[in-house]
Amino acid sequence: MAAEVELDGVTKRFAPGQAALDGVTLQVERGELVVVVGPSGCGKSTALRVVAGLEEPDSGAVAIAGRAMRGVPPQDRDVAMVFQGYALYPQMTARQIIEFPLKMRGVPRGERERAVEEAAATLRLERLLDRRPGELSGGERQRVAMGRAIVRKPRVFLFDEPLSNLDASLRSDIRLELGELVRRLGATALYVTHDHVEAMTLADRIAVMRAGRLLQLGTPREIYERPATSFVGAFLGSPRMNLIAARVTGDAIVAGPFRLPRPVGKLPERLDVGVRPEDVHLGGSGAPGYVVAVEPLGAETHVVVRVGDRDVRARARGFDAHRRGDEVKVAIDASRALLFDAEGAGERVS
Repeated sequence: MAAEVELDGVTKRFAPGQAALDGVTLQVERGELVVVVGPSGCGKSTALRVVAGLEEPDSGAVAIAGRAMRGVPPQDRDVAMVFQGYALYPQMTARQIIEFPLKMRGVPRGERERAVEEAAATLRLERLLDRRPGELSGGERQRVAMGRAIVRKPRVFLFDEPLSNLDASLRSDIRLELGELVRRLGATALYVTHDHVEAMTLADRIAVMRAGRLLQLGTPREIYERPATSFVGAFLGSPRMNLIAARVTGDAIVAGPFRLPRPVGKLPERLDVGVRPEDVHLGGSGAPGYVVAVEPLGAETHVVVRVGDRDVRARARGFDAHRRGDEVKVAIDASRALLFDAEGAGERVS
């Protein structure tokens, strides 16, 4: 497949010595939905704004459909952006808001009306077209903002945390609808969020950023099972990955009370052992500990166990019988553990 969006070594600084983007290289294939995740201030929204033409990179290049974007204004880039804030004109009806981009382009009235009706049917907004934003719910307003983008039929959709203003239950519903819509349209999309659940459920591929740099690009499964660094491993997943300081001793790796077989090959002196909560087992044989927190969620229960001077997170099925203060034995699945270099960027070494 041909790359629809390309960032090649893009760097952007807003202050001397502080790079919002630091040599970011990323390709989004045609029809692909790539979700960019990372903590606040990591540069993910800046990357989106550079693609949209709202910011020019200090160095590096941006291309859309093989066309270099240096000096090309936003309105000529054939992209549509959906922001965190809906930015809907309060005096206009939903119909007027959706058709506004076409009206500004001088599209004939009949063609505008057909485009609005088509977008409204796609987004289930037909009965709401004559209402103003103040008469719409948060989810409905977000659909109107989507409709305004859809009628333009752009090559690329850019989403900048579009669901963060919605409550949790509505966000889950709209997230599923949005993913289905983008794929039904066959659209290419870059989607920015700090929510790892949105990333895991929406993305064809996930791009994880930190401090202006792209740390890893891969499918949700690749990112979850084979994170490139300890930061990526801890950022994606809930409860987050356990990271336990470790050292190599003979033919074993000792991580607190846990011992793992040493893999073949050279290892750094200081390691972090990464263990997902589902690979922590409570009961039977193992290191002694006691439960310090329990979060029953119905289908599963998250348990935090104090083992020595560290907390270990575990995931149990259903309403686990453990209670705060219970003494338990804790074991980890060594075959599922990951090893990271404790120095530098925390690269995975095994």
